[in-house]
Amino acid sequence: MSSRPPRARWAWALALALAAGCQGYNFNPVGHCLIQPGTKRVTLSSVSSADVLFVVDDSGSMGGEQDKLASNFSAFISNLDAANAARADAGLEPFDFHIAVTTTSVFWNPQTANTCSSTCTGAAGQLVCCRPDGTPARQAKACTVGVTTCPGTTTCGTNCTGLKGERYCCDQATGNFPLGSATETIPCSRAGVTCGSLQTHYDFASCAAGTAVDEWPFPRGDFVSGGSAANPRVLHFDKELYTGTANRQGFTRTQLVDFFAGPGAAVGNVEVGTCGSGEEQALAAARLSIEKALAGQQKDTYARTGTGTPLTPTPTWDPATRTASSPADWLAPGGTSKVVLVFVGDEDDCSSPQDPSGGVVMLAEGPGNDACTRDVTTAAPLGQKQATVESFADFFMGLGRPVGAAFIFPAAQESCSGDGCTAGPGLCCARDCPGTLGVCTNNSTCGAQAEGKRLLSAATELRARGADVVVGSICDQEFGTLLDSIAEIVKPPSGLTLPSLPADTAVTLLRIAYPSGETRKVCGRPLAPRPPTDPLGPYSLPDAQATGADWWFAEDGNPGAPARDAGGNPEITQFVYINPQGTCIANAGETYSADYLGRLPAGGCWNDTASPTSGDEMCRRTLGGAAGSWTCFAGVDATPACVAPTETAPGSGLGTGTCICGARANNCPP
Repeated sequence: MSSRPPRARWAWALALALAAGCQGYNFNPVGHCLIQPGTKRVTLSSVSSADVLFVVDDSGSMGGEQDKLASNFSAFISNLDAANAARADAGLEPFDFHIAVTTTSVFWNPQTANTCSSTCTGAAGQLVCCRPDGTPARQAKACTVGVTTCPGTTTCGTNCTGLKGERYCCDQATGNFPLGSATETIPCSRAGVTCGSLQTHYDFASCAAGTAVDEWPFPRGDFVSGGSAANPRVLHFDKELYTGTANRQGFTRTQLVDFFAGPGAAVGNVEVGTCGSGEEQALAAARLSIEKALAGQQKDTYARTGTGTPLTPTPTWDPATRTASSPADWLAPGGTSKVVLVFVGDEDDCSSPQDPSGGVVMLAEGPGNDACTRDVTTAAPLGQKQATVESFADFFMGLGRPVGAAFIFPAAQESCSGDGCTAGPGLCCARDCPGTLGVCTNNSTCGAQAEGKRLLSAATELRARGADVVVGSICDQEFGTLLDSIAEIVKPPSGLTLPSLPADTAVTLLRIAYPSGETRKVCGRPLAPRPPTDPLGPYSLPDAQATGADWWFAEDGNPGAPARDAGGNPEITQFVYINPQGTCIANAGETYSADYLGRLPAGGCWNDTASPTSGDEMCRRTLGGAAGSWTCFAGVDATPACVAPTETAPGSGLGTGTCICGARANNCPP
């Protein structure tokens, strides 16, 4: 017998073919014996850029969580800075990213005694919100200058008390509404359903203002900024920031970080306050933000018109209202940027139509039992008002761009620490909110207020459609770890999802190809996980990255450390993670290609001592041929001796072995 078993010979032959750039596989069957090749390619966009949107809950219980987000933001930026430094060292172009912030406040619809009806007195058969006495409920009259005739002594303007910034009929000098005039009936859409008192403006009480302005509109997807001096609404970490000292607007890296987090007593963009709606609509706010960006309706406090030479920052805004007038440069044209959505909140999503009866009416009865929670299971017309999670996934994945999403939401955090976190929704407790350090609390200022069921569904739906997704708990003390993981999905593609499981690491090859298809670089071998007996324990993601290894098989689609099975041993998965601190870094327009031999059958093969139809015989019965024509192969150990293939989990039907040609006596070392 040769010193190199046949398995090693065909693995080596494949590696040579791939290294030479061979793509035209033609494995001719010998009887029923064949080999199944597999490949996966990801081409980077011609422009390496990401548009990042933080959607932050600004309800009354979010003060502590906003502080945690701000204080740990450096982990996010440091990760991206390190990646750009690595690209510079490799002679590659830096990538740029652009950060905007909005809040979950779209509207607030608290319960009233009114009902949506078409039989209300004087409503001419139209559906309106009707009082218990049968007369229509009324609201301030919306208007358009030069189009709407306002009643009595009122005029159309933006200075009406409680409704500033939008046009209504009132006494513009005082902001008052003369008694009995300047009102209109309230239209509604679901007959027989309670009407809420639809509110779209901030109404300060005992809360922290943050970026909000009393009596002015909720953001409804608009970008926000803080600071007594004008902060930019979009923070541009341009390529110029990494090839010089300032971005195109003239801001330094330190200034941009401070604009986000707020240095000292200054208000950062992410400190959105606690005066917002208690009817959090995270998914709707994200969609509105993107729709407004696509329509050119997002505004910024600074223009961004330079092409490389830093400008002298000149704000264009109203300090009293923080109203901006420059076009916001966010969402690169032509689909050339990746969109990354970061949702941060302590309650679930409650996105529904902006309608007094057609939207969710808030009938609060304590955490986890409010109207948003009950709406999911209540039959129409009283319930089922919320927009489906699938409709939001359709919108985000239909943008024609790569998509990433992160959810820091109400989830059980005990087994959840950022990277690869899959904890289910739950009323988690925070141990690191101000004044409660080390104490597990779930009250009005710390911890989760309602289980994040819809948000987890959104994460699952987006991941299933190919988005890069990170999930973590709002109560997790390791916000820095979560933000570090989120930074991973902002970068250019850091991994590939293979269409099937490779047979072995020895028959998996990763390379970078020029746009022409020619191989530029064959990457190194994958990093193997530390064995279970290693006193250092398993690799964390930062530990694995620090080794400088080019790539490894990760647990799932999230950026992660090398995969291990339940026994702590190295595991082959369908997920290839490319280390940004390694040497396998593609440039814009280049292609990552993973070429490998896949397992046969697709689910692999396994041994079961109680079954005569497992192992080698399983291969024969599945793929045909004579007895002894196959080996159910799972690699060799250090002896060397063939490793016995097993199921990945009992009863899973997924084996650790693959069927290779020839009898066991010829494929396994003696």
